[in-house]
Amino acid sequence: MACALHLLCPGRVRVAHINHQLQAPATQWANWLAAQCQQWQIPCTVQAVAVAPGNIEAQARKARYQALFHLLQNDEILVLGHHQQDQAETIFLRLMSGSGVKGLSAMQVLEHRKTKWLWRPLLDCSRQQITELAALICPDYIDDPANQQANFDRVFLRQQVWPLLKTRWPAMDSTLNRTALLMQDSHEILQEVLAQDWLQCGDQNALDIQQVKLLGQPRQRLLLSRWMQGAEQYAPAFHLVEQVRQTLLDARQDATPRIEWQGWQFRRYQHQVYRLPQQLEKAQDMQIFWPPEQILELPTGQWQWQPQKSGFASQLMTQPLVLQARRGGEVMHVQGRAGHWPLKKCLQEAKIPPWQREQVHLLYAGAQLLGVFTAQGFWCNQMQDLVQDGWLPCLVSSTLNFKKATQQHEI
Repeated sequence: MACALHLLCPGRVRVAHINHQLQAPATQWANWLAAQCQQWQIPCTVQAVAVAPGNIEAQARKARYQALFHLLQNDEILVLGHHQQDQAETIFLRLMSGSGVKGLSAMQVLEHRKTKWLWRPLLDCSRQQITELAALICPDYIDDPANQQANFDRVFLRQQVWPLLKTRWPAMDSTLNRTALLMQDSHEILQEVLAQDWLQCGDQNALDIQQVKLLGQPRQRLLLSRWMQGAEQYAPAFHLVEQVRQTLLDARQDATPRIEWQGWQFRRYQHQVYRLPQQLEKAQDMQIFWPPEQILELPTGQWQWQPQKSGFASQLMTQPLVLQARRGGEVMHVQGRAGHWPLKKCLQEAKIPPWQREQVHLLYAGAQLLGVFTAQGFWCNQMQDLVQDGWLPCLVSSTLNFKKATQQHEI
């Protein structure tokens, strides 16, 4: 295919070969390809990758695409040689894994991934057509021996399943390709529905349970699956989506169920279900010097001293201060309340989620409690002496606890 493209677009094609280093002659094959490209006067880049342990087919594919995307420049299109039988095999394998409409959409001729474009111009061509063309252009082409190892799922299909099925349905490759096109149409329609539901029910961090429950179960599953996936490459398994739907959406308001997947945790609080990093920062005791120009990063967010009509004297910012995690039993005089109140009760009544209560810091100057850092802002201890035109800690950004969760992703 590289040679054919070079003939059509001379000077605008280059070859990238990924050496998975999984077979003894892999380096020899890379050298052969480099020599062949030199003969054709096509630039060639060979990139070796390390394939992670596990499912060797899946891990090799993941390593291959990561390397290809890294090599791909902004003004280039990645052209892949997938053909009609590749597409049919993909549909069959995804059917066996229980995939939905998106999975059965299989591969697209033109595909946009983030800022990169993929083009598969041979999806309508049969394997036999490509083999015949390869034999004409390059009679000594190399056929990967792995294509004959039946322990790989695709090879098992080609050797054992495909010949049997084609005796009954000779045109099955083209028929399955048509199924992929119909599934791609269906997926596009579902994406339009999903965009409407997403806008109605929340954002990438949290969903409104009452709004989600207004949807039928199929739309609930579609929304939850995409919401849980976030920027991950693959959607969560069906049973996990159902677990979130049944356990979190229908839990008692005072219950605190937690479901984990792929480094994320899904939790319910009040009338919302949250998508959070599995590991959240917690408050830690520390002593600090905090000048007015410095940004202080805490689990609750980014903080900075700012002038206020009423606040602490400026001398406070020149002395050592102590940040302390909650011990339990703390009481303080919060603005708007008469007398002293347990901090725990104040946090509950402010409807601060349990995981954010673990991020709360108490600010001390010596033995004096100055106030509390919360995700909603700084709560000043009204028992302290405040001065006119003083200084108070202000929350500059409250996104730290959602740093990973707020990565942008397309619906």
